[in-house]
Amino acid sequence: MRRFVLVVGAACLLSACPKPKPAVVPPLTTTGRAGGEFVPGEYRSVIDAVLQAYFKADPPTATRTGEHAWDGEWPAIGADDQVALVADFRARAQALRDIERLAPETCDPAACGTDRPRLDARLLADRLEGRAEHVTLVRPFERDPSMVLGVVGVGIHGIVAHPYAPKHTRYYALLSRVEKIPKLLETARPRLVDPLRAGLENMAVVSQGLAAMLRGEIFKVDAKDVENDKELPPRLRAAADAAAKAIEAYTADVAKAFPLDKAKNTPIGAPAWQKLARLNEGVTDSPEDVKALGEREILRLTRELDVLVEKTGQPYETRQSFIGRLQADVPVADKVLDEYRKTNEGVETWIKGARFVTVPWERKKIEIVQSPPHLRGVSFASLNVAGPLDAIEEAHFEVNTPDARMPKERQDALLAFHARSMMENISVHEAIPGHYLQGLYSRQAPSKVRRVLWNATYGEGWAHYCEEAVLEAGYKGKDATAARGAMLRMALQRAVRVVVDVGENDGSMTEEQAQKRLETDAMLPPHAAKIEARRAIVWPVNMFAYTYGKLQIVALREAVRKRDRDAFDLVRFHDAFLGVGPAPVREIGLVAFKLDVDARGP
Repeated sequence: MRRFVLVVGAACLLSACPKPKPAVVPPLTTTGRAGGEFVPGEYRSVIDAVLQAYFKADPPTATRTGEHAWDGEWPAIGADDQVALVADFRARAQALRDIERLAPETCDPAACGTDRPRLDARLLADRLEGRAEHVTLVRPFERDPSMVLGVVGVGIHGIVAHPYAPKHTRYYALLSRVEKIPKLLETARPRLVDPLRAGLENMAVVSQGLAAMLRGEIFKVDAKDVENDKELPPRLRAAADAAAKAIEAYTADVAKAFPLDKAKNTPIGAPAWQKLARLNEGVTDSPEDVKALGEREILRLTRELDVLVEKTGQPYETRQSFIGRLQADVPVADKVLDEYRKTNEGVETWIKGARFVTVPWERKKIEIVQSPPHLRGVSFASLNVAGPLDAIEEAHFEVNTPDARMPKERQDALLAFHARSMMENISVHEAIPGHYLQGLYSRQAPSKVRRVLWNATYGEGWAHYCEEAVLEAGYKGKDATAARGAMLRMALQRAVRVVVDVGENDGSMTEEQAQKRLETDAMLPPHAAKIEARRAIVWPVNMFAYTYGKLQIVALREAVRKRDRDAFDLVRFHDAFLGVGPAPVREIGLVAFKLDVDARGP
């Protein structure tokens, strides 16, 4: 059933194609018979039914995951729809927790669909409850006018970014989505009641890029590229133009109704932050303890940077001028992507000769491209991989590059972020051994739940961990001093993120104060610091995960090293860690190493 729409779309002209039929989501059942017996086949059916409900509620995420039954749809974002989603997800989460109590720790994947049924039931229950709490506590469609634009960006980009099906098939689904954008915005607009200032700021950035994308090359399709379907190209262009106008009208209406100078950034509060961190990331620390952890890491990294400057810097050089000198060595604006490609090749060459981690090089397929419009207001660089349920394994390493249409200060901030000394660090994080390698391992996880559910402390934690770990393992790059300086500067940015994420959301820090900390402690240019400060508000309980996850992995590695002594092997540790698949780091420690470790140690 999941592939039916794809087969039909590829085999017929648009005018003759039936409308996509949404997949049927079975009701949730129990897996226990009388007396509480665990039945593997029933467990597997329940997990599949819950995942289908999860994807149905978020079609853009389903597309990016490789579940294509809802490729032509948008999420139901009306107030009543969201109330129903919260009730449904909470009920399913509770049923999964009941199942967790019945499930064994281990099972034959052929019977259960997973090697760890109890873990998967818990992870999936947490994800559903976390989504319900996000709707209730964060109130994204009431407080963030850029939220719906982000949904649109993900929904479009997920269809066009990777060739998971023939272009004619994908663009048929794209037409269905684009035609529904005006209605989606009509539903979103009256839901806004108290928009965040950061959301209004992000809306202005994202809407401009989305409108340009809708009028750009993606939607200028030639009939010969879509199986000579002469009806599809003009319909797609007309729908895209109408969608662009709807986005511009939505943005203008929101900006008029909610003037930026009167808007505030109302925090979600410490209890909400803590609840979301527990459900989404398995973090049981209090917000105060997480923030304190970030402050300690800022202090440690600053001391290391000062030592580096003292040993290798110019006479009387401060840490700020040292980093400024590194960031002044920037590529030409229109050559940023080319320089990233060369840098990435150098990182891969080192990995091939080092004992760091096992890489399936025969499966590597990664391309370095410009960031899509919906991310250009909150991201500097990111990785966009084909869905783990898709047959293809390609990925796009997306870089937020400057262009001549941007204000000069924004161009300068982006160039400073993409300075030559920083590129190696960013390539380690986004490609191999960071996110891309992580994705290759995740696709082979013995669990559908752990293949499709992203976990930030695992995902961002691993990528950030690799930045320092490769230097510890001997990577020197083009210049060892510059490589270490860049790593410390980027690590400081991630450590300040911890403080900013908690502070802006528990109400102890304003957006302006967060920006100042990022400028001072992380040495970011003002515009880049503004992007980071804004991100903490529009994406709460996300930015802390980089440093928190890194410190968890370091603590786990050292605990394994202490236990195994001379038998410790770094490659074996990394391979075993990645082999579990996405899960909170603490859970990975228990599964792979039988050790209970958090960010502060065993």
